[in-house]
Amino acid sequence: DEKESATELASLENLELTWEKLYSGNAGLDLGLFSNRLNLSVDGYYRQSFDLIDRIKTSGIGGQTYKIANYADMESMGTDFSIEGVAVRTNDWSWRPRITVGYAYTRITNVDNIPNIFDLVRSEGANVKGSPVRSLFSIRYHGLDPKSGIPQYINEEGEVSTDVYLQDERTGFLQYEGPVDPPLTGGLNNTVSFKNWTLNVFLTGQAGNKIRLNPMFQGTLSDMSAMPTEFYDRWLMGGDENISPVPAIIDNWLEQQNAGTYPYNIYNYSTERVAKGDFVRLKSVSLGYQLKPETARSLGLTTASLQLSAINPWLIYADKKLKGQDPEFFNTGGVAMPIQKQFTVTVKLTL
Repeated sequence: DEKESATELASLENLELTWEKLYSGNAGLDLGLFSNRLNLSVDGYYRQSFDLIDRIKTSGIGGQTYKIANYADMESMGTDFSIEGVAVRTNDWSWRPRITVGYAYTRITNVDNIPNIFDLVRSEGANVKGSPVRSLFSIRYHGLDPKSGIPQYINEEGEVSTDVYLQDERTGFLQYEGPVDPPLTGGLNNTVSFKNWTLNVFLTGQAGNKIRLNPMFQGTLSDMSAMPTEFYDRWLMGGDENISPVPAIIDNWLEQQNAGTYPYNIYNYSTERVAKGDFVRLKSVSLGYQLKPETARSLGLTTASLQLSAINPWLIYADKKLKGQDPEFFNTGGVAMPIQKQFTVTVKLTL
């Protein structure tokens, strides 16, 4: 068989492309008090980043619609705080808690890209001057049509409509929701020991961000497609628009009447499909028992231990609008499904 090699031109030469640059400063403080029974740690930073590189849309002159360029500047600041200590220490008991808190703030100070509506309402967020990195915006929901149950919005013209042109670059009418990435994160770790028993409990959480719910509403539905449980609360008759924001299931006649518009697709990117990213999760819990040395030797062992562990056993708090979707992990296009719970039993024997 004859084979021929080929070359593909992935992008044109860009002589203006240069390195990303950064000015950074940070300071920290560590304290040990009461013979190191209490330890404090504080770290803070401030950064100015410029000539940041990303893929931007151009006019197409020169043969490329999208081009890699140094297109943005950004400032960021943050702090990390932790406190750890021995709250209880006796012959039989000990309790060692540790609290960690982190706060991060970012702001785009300059950006050359001009996004359209869809760029800003995507679940991944967009970079807009004066806003945090990966900011989320939404189309303003204006309620359901009382005659059909079809969702209505404030469009790019400032009018109430069932349709919004997502490729329009007039974005001032969109509602700013917040950053996709959480500015506030934290954790609480507790280790409690009683004689040969050890209990460890670790909780994590985040706050301050917004997330786009999975795009579950479609322009056409059939018995062959799965429907979200939200349709239990859908519009059925006139007046339901006052008690439920969930649109009606569109029939063939309504679909023909609204040909050329996409109200259900837009509903996925409206203010109705945004939830808070705040959560508190029991990340892990474990209970261990260490056999006494003399007991282990009597069994012909050097050491022996047993441990029961659970990973991600309980999402203690999350926005009810998520309806089971997990706020901690994202997939392309929306929030990931809940992470798996893991339960393990570990036995360690040393001969």
